[in-house]
Amino acid sequence: NGTVKPDWCPACGNFAQLSALKTVLPELGIEPHNTVVVSGIGCSSNLPEFIKAYGFHGLHGRALPVASAIKWANPKLTVIAYGGDGDGFFEGTQHFYHTAKRNVDITYIVSDNQIFGLTTGQASPTSEIGFKSKTTPYGNIEETTNPLTFGLAAGATFVARGF
Repeated sequence: NGTVKPDWCPACGNFAQLSALKTVLPELGIEPHNTVVVSGIGCSSNLPEFIKAYGFHGLHGRALPVASAIKWANPKLTVIAYGGDGDGFFEGTQHFYHTAKRNVDITYIVSDNQIFGLTTGQASPTSEIGFKSKTTPYGNIEETTNPLTFGLAAGATFVARGF
Protein backbone atom coordinates (compact mmCIF):
# COMPACT_ATOMS: atom_id res chain seq x y z
CA ASN A 1 0.00 0.00 0.00
CA GLY A 2 2.90 2.31 -0.67
CA THR A 3 3.59 4.79 -3.41
CA VAL A 4 4.57 2.17 -5.99
CA LYS A 5 1.75 1.55 -8.47
CA PRO A 6 1.30 -1.52 -10.69
CA ASP A 7 2.39 -1.15 -14.30
CA TRP A 8 0.20 -3.96 -15.58
CA CYS A 9 -1.81 -3.65 -18.78
CA PRO A 10 -5.39 -2.36 -18.46
CA ALA A 11 -7.85 -5.16 -17.59
CA CYS A 12 -4.99 -7.47 -16.56
CA GLY A 13 -6.10 -10.25 -14.20
CA ASN A 14 -3.30 -9.33 -11.81
CA PHE A 15 -5.35 -6.34 -10.61
CA ALA A 16 -8.17 -8.65 -9.45
CA GLN A 17 -5.72 -11.01 -7.75
CA LEU A 18 -4.04 -8.11 -5.96
CA SER A 19 -7.41 -6.77 -4.85
CA ALA A 20 -8.46 -10.20 -3.60
CA LEU A 21 -5.26 -10.61 -1.57
CA LYS A 22 -5.59 -7.13 -0.07
CA THR A 23 -9.15 -8.01 0.96
CA VAL A 24 -8.74 -11.58 2.18
CA LEU A 25 -5.52 -11.30 4.21
CA PRO A 26 -7.04 -8.92 6.81
CA GLU A 27 -10.34 -10.84 6.76
CA LEU A 28 -8.46 -14.01 7.71
CA GLY A 29 -6.58 -12.17 10.45
CA ILE A 30 -3.24 -12.64 8.70
CA GLU A 31 -1.01 -9.89 10.01
CA PRO A 32 1.45 -8.12 7.68
CA HIS A 33 4.40 -8.62 10.04
CA ASN A 34 3.79 -12.39 9.91
CA THR A 35 3.42 -12.57 6.13
CA VAL A 36 5.96 -12.94 3.32
CA VAL A 37 5.09 -12.69 -0.37
CA VAL A 38 7.69 -14.18 -2.73
CA SER A 39 7.80 -13.91 -6.51
CA GLY A 40 10.00 -14.71 -9.48
CA ILE A 41 10.18 -12.72 -12.71
CA GLY A 42 7.42 -11.62 -15.05
CA CYS A 43 4.53 -9.16 -15.12
CA SER A 44 2.66 -10.81 -12.26
CA SER A 45 5.78 -11.09 -10.17
CA ASN A 46 5.74 -7.42 -9.16
CA LEU A 47 2.94 -8.22 -6.71
CA PRO A 48 5.09 -8.26 -3.53
CA GLU A 49 5.67 -4.54 -4.03
CA PHE A 50 1.95 -3.82 -3.66
CA ILE A 51 1.05 -5.91 -0.58
CA LYS A 52 1.52 -4.76 2.99
CA ALA A 53 3.84 -7.59 4.03
CA TYR A 54 7.46 -8.62 3.72
CA GLY A 55 8.37 -9.24 0.10
CA PHE A 56 11.07 -11.01 -1.86
CA HIS A 57 11.40 -10.59 -5.62
CA GLY A 58 13.64 -13.43 -6.73
CA LEU A 59 14.90 -15.03 -9.92
CA HIS A 60 12.84 -16.38 -12.81
CA GLY A 61 11.25 -19.67 -11.80
CA ARG A 62 12.74 -19.67 -8.31
CA ALA A 63 9.89 -18.33 -6.16
CA LEU A 64 9.04 -21.75 -4.74
CA PRO A 65 12.50 -22.70 -3.41
CA VAL A 66 12.80 -19.27 -1.79
CA ALA A 67 9.28 -19.52 -0.32
CA SER A 68 9.99 -23.05 0.93
CA ALA A 69 13.23 -21.94 2.60
CA ILE A 70 11.45 -19.05 4.31
CA LYS A 71 8.73 -21.38 5.61
CA TRP A 72 11.25 -23.95 6.83
CA ALA A 73 13.28 -21.23 8.56
CA ASN A 74 10.20 -19.80 10.30
CA PRO A 75 7.16 -22.12 10.20
CA LYS A 76 4.99 -19.52 11.96
CA LEU A 77 5.05 -17.20 8.95
CA THR A 78 2.31 -17.14 6.32
CA VAL A 79 4.20 -17.56 3.06
CA ILE A 80 2.64 -16.81 -0.32
CA ALA A 81 4.50 -17.48 -3.57
CA TYR A 82 3.21 -15.67 -6.63
CA GLY A 83 4.10 -15.79 -10.29
CA GLY A 84 3.01 -16.37 -13.85
CA ASP A 85 2.67 -19.46 -15.97
CA GLY A 86 6.09 -18.98 -17.56
CA ASP A 87 7.69 -18.47 -14.17
CA GLY A 88 5.96 -21.45 -12.57
CA PHE A 89 5.44 -23.97 -15.36
CA PHE A 90 8.45 -23.31 -17.61
CA GLU A 91 11.43 -21.88 -15.75
CA GLY A 92 10.27 -23.31 -12.41
CA THR A 93 8.78 -26.65 -13.47
CA GLN A 94 11.07 -28.76 -11.31
CA HIS A 95 10.45 -26.50 -8.30
CA PHE A 96 6.68 -26.69 -8.80
CA TYR A 97 6.85 -30.49 -8.83
CA HIS A 98 9.11 -30.85 -5.79
CA THR A 99 7.26 -28.23 -3.73
CA ALA A 100 3.99 -30.06 -4.43
CA LYS A 101 5.65 -33.40 -3.64
CA ARG A 102 6.95 -32.08 -0.31
CA ASN A 103 3.61 -30.44 0.55
CA VAL A 104 5.32 -27.36 1.92
CA ASP A 105 2.81 -25.27 3.89
CA ILE A 106 2.79 -22.30 1.53
CA THR A 107 0.22 -20.83 -0.83
CA TYR A 108 1.21 -20.70 -4.49
CA ILE A 109 -0.82 -18.40 -6.72
CA VAL A 110 -0.15 -18.51 -10.46
CA SER A 111 -1.47 -15.91 -12.86
CA ASP A 112 -1.86 -18.13 -15.93
CA ASN A 113 -2.49 -15.95 -18.97
CA GLN A 114 -1.10 -18.61 -21.34
CA ILE A 115 1.65 -16.32 -22.62
CA PHE A 116 5.01 -14.83 -21.66
CA GLY A 117 3.58 -11.32 -21.39
CA LEU A 118 6.62 -9.43 -20.14
CA THR A 119 8.63 -10.46 -23.20
CA THR A 120 5.82 -9.20 -25.44
CA GLY A 121 4.09 -12.40 -26.32
CA GLN A 122 5.77 -15.77 -26.51
CA ALA A 123 3.87 -19.04 -26.15
CA SER A 124 3.99 -20.47 -22.63
CA PRO A 125 3.62 -24.09 -21.47
CA THR A 126 -0.11 -23.51 -21.00
CA SER A 127 -0.68 -21.94 -24.45
CA GLU A 128 -3.22 -23.89 -26.49
CA ILE A 129 -2.29 -25.83 -29.61
CA GLY A 130 -2.51 -23.50 -32.60
CA PHE A 131 -1.83 -20.35 -30.55
CA LYS A 132 0.13 -17.89 -32.69
CA SER A 133 2.82 -15.75 -31.12
CA LYS A 134 6.22 -14.24 -31.92
CA THR A 135 7.88 -17.59 -31.22
CA THR A 136 5.13 -19.68 -32.82
CA PRO A 137 4.04 -17.70 -35.92
CA TYR A 138 2.47 -20.81 -37.48
CA GLY A 139 0.80 -21.84 -34.25
CA ASN A 140 1.91 -23.67 -31.12
CA ILE A 141 2.42 -27.38 -31.88
CA GLU A 142 3.20 -28.52 -28.34
CA GLU A 143 0.64 -30.18 -26.10
CA THR A 144 -0.64 -27.86 -23.39
CA THR A 145 0.70 -28.42 -19.87
CA ASN A 146 -2.02 -29.07 -17.30
CA PRO A 147 -0.66 -27.66 -14.03
CA LEU A 148 -3.50 -29.09 -11.93
CA THR A 149 -2.84 -32.64 -13.10
CA PHE A 150 0.89 -32.09 -12.64
CA GLY A 151 0.39 -30.85 -9.06
CA LEU A 152 -1.92 -33.74 -8.18
CA ALA A 153 0.47 -36.28 -9.74
CA ALA A 154 3.25 -34.85 -7.58
CA GLY A 155 1.12 -35.43 -4.48
CA ALA A 156 -0.07 -31.93 -3.57
CA THR A 157 -2.84 -32.10 -0.98
CA PHE A 158 -4.73 -29.06 -2.29
CA VAL A 159 -4.92 -27.87 -5.88
CA ALA A 160 -7.52 -25.44 -7.24
CA ARG A 161 -8.23 -23.29 -10.26
CA GLY A 162 -10.14 -20.04 -10.51
CA PHE A 163 -11.19 -17.90 -13.41
